[in-house]
Amino acid sequence: MTILSLIFDDMIFKNNSRYSRFYLTHLLVWILFILYESLITGILSGKFWTLLDYFNAYFINVALFYVNAHFVLPNWNRKKYVLTVLMVLLEIACATGIKFYISELSLYLNISSDNPFKNLSSGLALTVWRSIYFVGLSTGYWFALNIIIERKKVSDLEQKELRSQLQKEQLEKKLADSEIAFLKAQINPHFLFNTLNFLYNSSLNSAPQLSEPILLLSDIMRYAITDISKSGKVNLDDEIDQINAFISLNQFRFDHNLQLFFNVSGDTSDISILPLVLLTPVENMFKYGDLKNISHPATIDLVIRENRLHLTSRNRKLKSRKHIPSNGVGLKNLKLRLDAFYSDAHHIHVSDNDDDFIFELQITL
Repeated sequence: MTILSLIFDDMIFKNNSRYSRFYLTHLLVWILFILYESLITGILSGKFWTLLDYFNAYFINVALFYVNAHFVLPNWNRKKYVLTVLMVLLEIACATGIKFYISELSLYLNISSDNPFKNLSSGLALTVWRSIYFVGLSTGYWFALNIIIERKKVSDLEQKELRSQLQKEQLEKKLADSEIAFLKAQINPHFLFNTLNFLYNSSLNSAPQLSEPILLLSDIMRYAITDISKSGKVNLDDEIDQINAFISLNQFRFDHNLQLFFNVSGDTSDISILPLVLLTPVENMFKYGDLKNISHPATIDLVIRENRLHLTSRNRKLKSRKHIPSNGVGLKNLKLRLDAFYSDAHHIHVSDNDDDFIFELQITL
């Protein structure tokens, strides 16, 4: 599992009821976004617009968001890079033109008193900037969906492999191939990081509190798409940095109220490990654990002693999940991957009761 799977867990569905929930989620997010901006601008300016003004300000930008994410970017590849850029510029120009003519028409029909193009140059500049802002949000949304879809394909492949009960050697190869296929998602790293850089630079002025989370997300994405060596392993220090970035990003999500401590002891240099085996139990804590309990803070202890790695995580359970059994898919897949790569050189122990969950992992390196 990755951080993105926690954020977008309910956005890929298999039936109509889930599709309905998907659309309702989008509608709710847009309503909250528009209310937030409208209240802020209304309070600062001392006045509120008409419904037509709000329609002109947001409907075209929302339409631009989905046109860019579902029609322009899906046709993008390296050979059509210039064409895609031209299409993005064209959709920005079209959105600006539509807004301009709707404003002029509403003034002509005397159904709006606000003219954002009263000063043509500043009005056009502001409209183009807003369009670029929504294109940037749309691009991030498109990347997130692509990663989720790629992850779902890998998950389906792994389940099919488990049901087929292949030989141990075949399972090892196919699991490794699935992981590589996921890490090599069909996205251009330069395009991804240019977009994150654009969002970072934009946030410095408009929302500086978002700049650090964007950098953390950039580090997580960079780690996720980095090629793995032929051995199928990564440096332990890189895996530790990934856990720290994951925790820091979630601290921003929960307003730095998480009671979670990650401790590392021993010499971690020059040690290689299977990727994401340490992150899986950490993500499991965020999904099922009560991480805001001041009296019982959650802990993650990683100890390297001689040629052994020992990871222990402890956390209280969320009250709402105490009596809801977990399907344990993440930990089951983790055990299968460890069996394939480390054979008998590892051990997992889980202590699970009504209030607490303790996970222990030992690997002989």
